[in-house]
Amino acid sequence: MIAATSDLLRGRGAFRATHVGALALCVVMLPWSKAFVSIAQLMLVVNWLAEGVVHKDLKARFQRAFCQVPSVLFIGFFLLHVLGLAWTTDLDWGVDLVRILLPVLAFGAVLAASPRLHPNEFRAVLLLGAWSAVVSTIASLVAQDGHTTDYRALSVFISHIRLTLLLCMAVVVFVLDRGGPSWLRIAGHVAGLWALFFIDRLGSIQGYVILLVVAVVFVRRWATARGGPLAKVLQVLLVAVPVLLTLLVWNEVCTRFHTPDPAIIGKFEHTAGGEQYLHDVQATQMENGHHVWMYVAPGELERGWARRGTRAYQADDDKGHPIWSTLVRYMASKGLRKDSVGLASLNDADIQAIERGITNADPGRWGGLHARFDEVVLELQQYRTKGVADGHSVAMRIEYLKVGWRIARSNVLIGVGTGDTERAFKEEYERSASMLSTEWRHRAHNEYLTLWISFGVLGLCFALYTWWYPAWRLGACKRPLFLAWAIIFGISCLTDDTIETQVGATFFALYYTLLVFAAPTVKEGGSLAAGPARALV
Repeated sequence: MIAATSDLLRGRGAFRATHVGALALCVVMLPWSKAFVSIAQLMLVVNWLAEGVVHKDLKARFQRAFCQVPSVLFIGFFLLHVLGLAWTTDLDWGVDLVRILLPVLAFGAVLAASPRLHPNEFRAVLLLGAWSAVVSTIASLVAQDGHTTDYRALSVFISHIRLTLLLCMAVVVFVLDRGGPSWLRIAGHVAGLWALFFIDRLGSIQGYVILLVVAVVFVRRWATARGGPLAKVLQVLLVAVPVLLTLLVWNEVCTRFHTPDPAIIGKFEHTAGGEQYLHDVQATQMENGHHVWMYVAPGELERGWARRGTRAYQADDDKGHPIWSTLVRYMASKGLRKDSVGLASLNDADIQAIERGITNADPGRWGGLHARFDEVVLELQQYRTKGVADGHSVAMRIEYLKVGWRIARSNVLIGVGTGDTERAFKEEYERSASMLSTEWRHRAHNEYLTLWISFGVLGLCFALYTWWYPAWRLGACKRPLFLAWAIIFGISCLTDDTIETQVGATFFALYYTLLVFAAPTVKEGGSLAAGPARALV
């Protein structure tokens, strides 16, 4: 007690409490507010510098931060972007990206040069971050009155893509937590189930892929360590189950790509009002198992809509799509023929839903993985048959990768520089006369390809090395929680420029340094040097 009091009087306890508190504030505010995350980072750095000044070891702190190989290499990822400004023409863009990556420098220096967290501190920080992500989803639902027709709008505070990453991390933390009272662990498991539910509501195929890969890796590690006949059975299942799932998904895709029966055209059927139906037997688009562009009477629809709708037939719905297109898809989802009789069967709620941009009449499909799967299949159908990609995230990503790959092949060794990726994409879009409209012409949406474009193959290899070596050198690669985080982050980089947003860069820098430089040490036998929460390390 006397020693503790003495430390507090000398400021050591206060500095330590501020250090842990700033880390906790960072993980807590990450799903909520970029501004408060920035304040927490500043608090962490200022506290670290102030402690160095008070205890007169500032020089030693900088030596630990900038002279040890693991920390220098990790900070080298930030310095790579600074160096890339040397052959950049668009300095404004480049400097802005360097600013976004400042968390790499801040967390890398501070956590590498600070004592590792005590197991209880480490567990508290991780659980606070996990619970904060879960609570943010509840707040988002409240803000949306419990429902929305747009899965992106379910994430009110940050991008739905970044929120998915935080929820995947929360699920892993809750599953691996073994410390604290049993009621808290049970509550954590319930929160983990809620996180899974919300990932489904976000329609995140990527989120489920991430969790599936994490589960496969963990089960394989467990089976390998256990040995025996059960381990062999599990290893067979780890191969068989993904193959089976792949076949099931492929079958679902194939059923949605079959075209209508051309014999329908020969029947020359007419509506009750005498209009001949139009049929597009080349269109594979379906809603709830019904082909959309069969039995369409556009004249009757336009005249009937003029009496029912509050917007013009050719106007756009709330999501920016033509009313007539949404109307046809909505009626197809109900199994109706697209004529005056089918339109008359719609009630006022149906008409309002169509004007809001709802394309499917099934009220249970306002979000969810199944609905998102159907949406992706539709995007690919439109892309393959009509070359339409505008506004369709998956189809546009295919175009981004095509354009990005051409840029990368033209800048193999050192790339275009930190700030010229945007310029390079604009020029390539113009040169290749891309099918994408100007408003949809974005960058690669693949962090690995973006790094290649920015810094060439040499820069990409160096960047990946800065991610791998510190974790390997300090033993983090053997720890379950770091492995799970690495899978989450690594897969996210396949479909997004994760580190080029403030939340994404903070997610990368904060959790990497927390799990590599700040995690409690582990004895040779695998147990913690002190305290509970073994699995979280």
